[in-house]
Amino acid sequence: PGAPRPPPLPKFSSLDVRVGKIVEVWEHPDSDKLFCEKIDVGEPEPREIASGLRAYYSVDDLKDRSVLVVCNLKPAKLAGFPSAGMVWCASSEDKSTVEFLDPPADAVPGDRVLTESEASVVAAAAEAEDAEDPDVAPASPNQMKKKKILEKMAPALSTNVDRVAMYDGEKLMVAGGTCVAASVAGGNIS
Repeated sequence: PGAPRPPPLPKFSSLDVRVGKIVEVWEHPDSDKLFCEKIDVGEPEPREIASGLRAYYSVDDLKDRSVLVVCNLKPAKLAGFPSAGMVWCASSEDKSTVEFLDPPADAVPGDRVLTESEASVVAAAAEAEDAEDPDVAPASPNQMKKKKILEKMAPALSTNVDRVAMYDGEKLMVAGGTCVAASVAGGNIS
């Protein structure tokens, strides 16, 4: 018998990745690495999220910017600031370049990011009146932590040569378009 096969990767829709818009941002008073942000992800109130991006961006770079946010993580305190999600960026292998993943221009806060195949299944189900709902429900924050879903998915998250965000060889889509990095090709997503 051959080598044991690795366990299958979790499906991308286990993550609740949504388009967000940074509506307020300030430097964390007790950390020279963190920004504190209020991000509109299509919920009644903006989420407060801390991001370790001060080495790469200024406050002005973040204000009113569209970003991708992982929304189904358990809230965690970063330097005492309660963070209810994670902003996704692409980074070069040596981390000398870290930049936001940009959603398509017509995406709005709350729009869900899926792989190309998941997005096409959802679109087909929306067009068919009697179709079953596609199973794209995200994992709960407890499942995310207990099953280490994001950690298992991390090696399969990257940007391709065209700077398009990918999961296990599939493009990440929202509002009919791809999510892209400004310059990082062949980079990691985290």
